[in-house]
Amino acid sequence: MNVVKWVGISLLTLLFLLVVLLISLPNLNWAREIVTLQVRNQTGRNLTIKGNFAIDWSLTPLIRMEQIQFENADWSEQPNMLELAALDIRIDLIELLKGRMLFPEVTLTKPHIVLQKSSKGERNWDLQIATNDPERKTEIPLIERLRIVEGRLNYEDLATDTEITTAFATIMGAAHDEELTEVQTQGKLNGHLLLANLNAGPLVALREAEIPYPLTLSLQVGKTSIKVNGTLIQPLQLKGLDLQFIMQGPNPEQLSQILRLPMPSLPPYRLKGDMSHHENLWQIRNLDGHVGDSDLAGTISVKLSEAVPFIKADLKSEKIDLDDMGPLIGLSPDTGPEETASLTQQKKIKRETTSPFILPSDPIDFKELQAINADISLRSKRVKSKLPVDDLFMHVTIDNGNLKLAPLDFGVANGNIRARFELNTNSQPIKSKIEVEIRHVQLGEILRRFEIADESAGLVGGQGMFWFKGGAIAEMLASADGGLLMLMTGGQLDNLLVELAGLDIGEALVSLFDKDNEPNINCAYLDLPINSGVLNMDNFIVDTQDTIFLSKGTIDFNKEKLDLIIDPKPKDLSVFSARAPLHIEGTFKKPTFTPGASAILRGAASLAVLPSAPIVSLYSFLQEDQEEKKANSQNIRCAGLVDAVNKARE
Repeated sequence: MNVVKWVGISLLTLLFLLVVLLISLPNLNWAREIVTLQVRNQTGRNLTIKGNFAIDWSLTPLIRMEQIQFENADWSEQPNMLELAALDIRIDLIELLKGRMLFPEVTLTKPHIVLQKSSKGERNWDLQIATNDPERKTEIPLIERLRIVEGRLNYEDLATDTEITTAFATIMGAAHDEELTEVQTQGKLNGHLLLANLNAGPLVALREAEIPYPLTLSLQVGKTSIKVNGTLIQPLQLKGLDLQFIMQGPNPEQLSQILRLPMPSLPPYRLKGDMSHHENLWQIRNLDGHVGDSDLAGTISVKLSEAVPFIKADLKSEKIDLDDMGPLIGLSPDTGPEETASLTQQKKIKRETTSPFILPSDPIDFKELQAINADISLRSKRVKSKLPVDDLFMHVTIDNGNLKLAPLDFGVANGNIRARFELNTNSQPIKSKIEVEIRHVQLGEILRRFEIADESAGLVGGQGMFWFKGGAIAEMLASADGGLLMLMTGGQLDNLLVELAGLDIGEALVSLFDKDNEPNINCAYLDLPINSGVLNMDNFIVDTQDTIFLSKGTIDFNKEKLDLIIDPKPKDLSVFSARAPLHIEGTFKKPTFTPGASAILRGAASLAVLPSAPIVSLYSFLQEDQEEKKANSQNIRCAGLVDAVNKARE
């Protein structure tokens, strides 16, 4: 809008100079020469009037000039910045005698304006008159009626691969004597296709400070489309804006070029709402839309008066598909028949299918967090994911490159998972931390999502804390330090292993389990410390009715490799003496399962090295009420494991 403002001021100033000189000089040939000389002195550019030059005298004389050319900047290959087939100006002499310049009517016939920015950032509309104060309205004559016939504007910015051609004209509206402005634009913006159609009020209304200026805009940039309808006050300064909008596209990231704000890469979206702009505050109210398979509603505001933009949002949703939010942390969305994904995300999934690794290695552009500050909350009644998540609440704050996600609350399987995530983009490498609490999550509900039959009412509870370095998921996990403590009751270990492995390991499980008796889990205890990306599995115990399963080994996130043993310790050796350990090794993408006694060559796992106190301390995480301190009947199952550990340590 600054370009339009300066061009308008320049043209009106030229008109003012022309009229004053024409009226003061009776000889038009002398007037022509003096006008061109004065314009040259005022702007540093040549003005040429090649056609007819006439005045129809009256109290409101009509001045007509034809074939007008205004010279372009000397660095431009285009000779003229402005060309006019004809310029008709009617001036009110009575108002002029009062010291007021009033044009009852101005008509521009076939104006052709060329606006250019060179590769060095030079602007051809930077004129000497632009050094005057543009806010002094006494320097700008008042136009009561402005008509444009077959106008054309070309804008070119070599540095940003932008070339735009605009046709504009004054048209008659449906109402009697109503004049409207029609603008049609095509070209490319930052290398992307640009199409725009604008229908607005008369051009003379642009300088009315307090009268709402109506407009209807249809805009397409690349495959992103925006439709706007509403009013503006002081439109040249973009003040007092009240609009209704609809926007849709394949990826919100493309909006960064339009909004000049960093936007995330997400699945296709469609949003509508009410937009307003007053002073330095942009607001979106009554937001209603979809991103991928998720819906969003609420309010968003952007304050531009700070050193960096401040975004505040209060968002609500009936359904959030967590698969849609995965790209925010480098995860690819599902591309099944019922899922929505952008073309970029589909290409990424194809690359990942051929990679020997499964952890996302693409860097997350955390640096963009330094370009904004934010306070964003999101609530959702329903969450679609591979887990039985029934609600979500998250609160995000961004302050000078420091991000805090606290809390991040999920209702999972009649329980709750609460997490806190912190990230510092100012450090090199980027540092982050996550804390998590798991309370009263019903294992049976989770297993059923994986089509694993389980009649038990097993529970999961625990807590963990991890520290990371790096800007990609793979890099962060490869540097992870910290650990996780967890208790689990219920479920079936053999089916769970098959599902997690994603393979039918067949005969390998025969050596580990009794094929005629599925091992129901009484209690499982996990103490999983991780150091520099290597997870220690030596403290993983599963207690079933007839066997205690111990583990030994590591999971290496640096190399994405497994090397661990599951060692069954039958409670009745006379019945289950044939059971043998299971060795799980290989990569995350292609693990192998080897049964047999050879699996214990790394060393036998033992209950004797395990402390019993952490197991007891986790009882409270199995309670539905966080304030409840008494252990319920589910903990009786884990009490047996505590007894076994104490006995082994004696």
